[in-house]
Amino acid sequence: MADQDAAQAFRKIVTRHSSQTADNAGLVNVAFFVGAGFSKTWDSTSPTGNELFTFPKAFLEEMADNIEIDELLALPGYPSIDDAAPPAFKELLYNLSMQLKYPGIRTRYMDEISIQLVIDEIKAVVHRRFETMSNLNYYDEALNRFPAPSNPTANQSKILEFFEWMSGHQSQQNGAGRGVHTQFLSTNYDYVIETILDNVGERGALRNTYRGITPALINGKRNNNVVQDRWSVNSLIKINGGFEIVPGTNGYDIDYRKRSFEQVRANAPEIMMPSKEQNYINPYFSSIFPKAVRLLQESDVLVIVGYSLSEEDALLRFLIRQFAEDLRDVHGKSIFYIDYTDQNLLEERLQGCFRYINRMDVNNIFTYSGGFVEWIEKILKGE
Repeated sequence: MADQDAAQAFRKIVTRHSSQTADNAGLVNVAFFVGAGFSKTWDSTSPTGNELFTFPKAFLEEMADNIEIDELLALPGYPSIDDAAPPAFKELLYNLSMQLKYPGIRTRYMDEISIQLVIDEIKAVVHRRFETMSNLNYYDEALNRFPAPSNPTANQSKILEFFEWMSGHQSQQNGAGRGVHTQFLSTNYDYVIETILDNVGERGALRNTYRGITPALINGKRNNNVVQDRWSVNSLIKINGGFEIVPGTNGYDIDYRKRSFEQVRANAPEIMMPSKEQNYINPYFSSIFPKAVRLLQESDVLVIVGYSLSEEDALLRFLIRQFAEDLRDVHGKSIFYIDYTDQNLLEERLQGCFRYINRMDVNNIFTYSGGFVEWIEKILKGE
């Protein structure tokens, strides 16, 4: 699991199975599982979870005239921006979710409707908090796409170059896909992956991306691409939901347009917020989890980027493990883990998730202690 081998091994896999290879007839799925660190590599202003769910006093004062929950968010002991983690936010969400789940323990002046309205307003506040910290690259209806950065950073240019390179190793032949097929699972709410997909390869993020659910409406218009062509479709499954996923008349709609705070509050996005007990049983999560499991099981390569594999995220660790649940599954597959963390710790995290690793002769599991851009630069250079 050496650093120096990780880039070489990945490049070798891609070029060996490339559609540019004359004798290649198969399709190799490469699944990228990305966390907050991936978005932060793309845009340094992108918030971590702790930053996003910690509301400074000035922010709450600015929002006070527009929200009814400012008193809940300003209770004594609520963490300041300098705190390491927002435990009070988790406690608040846990309190509300338990009251929603168990009517017998609801406080005197709260009921199912008021609790749901409070939760929806918190989601709108989180959305607003993100906008004050970073950029949400909204869909441009005039351009009919997610616009590329007007002045891309060095990181953004390199990331786009890498995924353009990846897309060049896939093609169609006789209605079937050949080569290397890129898939995404993300814990992020933002539109970074959509922006990438709309500016490399087929350049059709809305048309050629399957999200584990099929929206009836996309940006307010009827979805005319309900039946997907398997060979060209990228999967983008947002494990924690996204700011664009909103309840609709027939299930869920996708809306990447800029919405006002009032619009967001009135139709709050489906996002999983931190709590002492996560509830993944609503219709959205019930739909995407089986799809995520199948995507992982059918993938040949797993690349984990910017995700800590924290022990607190037991369910997501269990989900990732479906890529190769035991020794029988891992043969013929490869795992890459890219993070700034020390290599020994990266290996410990992988062993904690894939518990059989320390009992096998590891030759298909790689870690890279460094940045994602550094890693892909080595791949592109052939180092």
